[in-house]
Amino acid sequence: MSTRAAKKAKLDTLPLCPYGTTCYRKNPDHFKEYSHSDPTLSSTTTTSEEAKPATNKSLTVCPFGATCYRKNLLHFAEFTHPFNLLNPNDDSSDEEETTTNSKKKLQTSPVGKKRKAQSEDSDDGDKTEEYNSDDESAYDVKLEKTFSKMNDDEKRLMIERAFELKEKLQDKLKKSREEAEERKKEVEQLQTKITEGTLLMEGEEEILKGTKVKYFELFPERSYKQGSAAEVHFRLAESQFYRLLSGYATARVSKVEYVCNPVLIEKFNKAREELKEKRGVEYSYPVLAFHGTAIANIQPICETGFKVPGQKGFKHATDTGYYGRGTYFSEYPGYSMGYIKGSTKLLLCQVLQGKVYKCSQLITGSGLQHGFDSHCSPCQKELVIFQSEHILPQYIVHYQVNPGEFKYTTHGIAKEVLKKKLEKIGKLYKKTLAVKDKTIFTGLKIAMIGQMADTPIAMGALVHRFGGEVCRSTNKKPTKKYTAYAYYDNSNYNAPNMIICSVAEMEAQTSSTELQAYKNIGFQTFYREDFLYDSILAGTMKPMEEYAHNS
Repeated sequence: MSTRAAKKAKLDTLPLCPYGTTCYRKNPDHFKEYSHSDPTLSSTTTTSEEAKPATNKSLTVCPFGATCYRKNLLHFAEFTHPFNLLNPNDDSSDEEETTTNSKKKLQTSPVGKKRKAQSEDSDDGDKTEEYNSDDESAYDVKLEKTFSKMNDDEKRLMIERAFELKEKLQDKLKKSREEAEERKKEVEQLQTKITEGTLLMEGEEEILKGTKVKYFELFPERSYKQGSAAEVHFRLAESQFYRLLSGYATARVSKVEYVCNPVLIEKFNKAREELKEKRGVEYSYPVLAFHGTAIANIQPICETGFKVPGQKGFKHATDTGYYGRGTYFSEYPGYSMGYIKGSTKLLLCQVLQGKVYKCSQLITGSGLQHGFDSHCSPCQKELVIFQSEHILPQYIVHYQVNPGEFKYTTHGIAKEVLKKKLEKIGKLYKKTLAVKDKTIFTGLKIAMIGQMADTPIAMGALVHRFGGEVCRSTNKKPTKKYTAYAYYDNSNYNAPNMIICSVAEMEAQTSSTELQAYKNIGFQTFYREDFLYDSILAGTMKPMEEYAHNS
């Protein structure tokens, strides 16, 4: 007998490897102990190839082959499981052993997700690579029995279902990725809007389509709301105020009004585009600068825009201009504060400076230098603008000097509740009339500004009933027409330590003469009318800071 024939005879006597011709082991000892030939291969090749699903040809062979115990359909869409369709029971001898091994593996793994297929011989030293099975709980469809216990038809059907499930999961994954991309784009758009300053307040888009001016009141908030237009606008104005603040170390921003004027915005944007074409992109970026003016001028400026020399209605507040006959701005709020005696409001504007002419000396009353778009002072702290369309009033910054300890003010939803309460201030006052006299306002010397819920005499009597004192000028007798009890107009002045504002005074766009007079002598904090009524109804003086009103 030839050597080749002897080897073949020896192989025929060896037990058949459970994996047959698809065996993945590489240990030489394993091939000496097991046969890997398929006696039915020559007669059944065509039949088995036809029976095997065409989609299985490109798949990786499962380490467990026909004895695989998994029930996750997605697993069968990822791996192929070779089996003999004509003799499906040939592997049954190995089934129990494999099942036993798999059970042992499941016991040693705490979550049953990572398994290793070991060979039947413990001494062959060959192991498969670690296999991470998918979480079966993530899918709706599972097998009722293991692959090795199925008949041929069940195996075909199972593989078809596995590929259907795989396609569904791929579609789901694609959809999830598309949704993630959409969310990413939304975030990028939001960041772009913040960067470019085009983030819109609620309702601002509709306002920009019209011609009416809208004022958005913004207050400091404790919580940081990323992407909030109100948050971005307030922090922008606040940071600009503090950035170059000098000489007013204790000044603090209490409120910001964001001004949305569609007409002025359109003119400003047009002027910016023209400046970009004329000078280039680097000259078209605006700067944020402050402007100080009398409190009575703020609203008209926000409504109709700035007037520059040569326009009808323009009037110099001080001189004809040391560095040119134009409108003056400064990035330093302290410079602008010097022009608003008695007021605590500044305009913060977007200003197109373009190509700037730096003055080296006084050029009092002169016009714009040829070839330039604006002037600046030798110290570069004052900017002179000569075209009104180059100025966009964007914020009204309310601030306080020496305000004491910082406290968050009422705003947002709480402010809406307060507004509804103040609408019914008359009913609240009438309830106090039924309360018995009691000492509540001891030590308070109160001045009242504006038309209260009742006549001055009646309000004075109410305060006296509950232990307070009403301040008034000794030379003037209170009448219905004279509603400011302590107007500072003569030497016989009874100084108050608390000033109460009426609802009308609070809602006014500009301060009244009486309120401005108190500001001129150093008063910064005023209190709402409902402080009196709430304290009387509660039987004790309410916390004053809850009723503070900074006009």
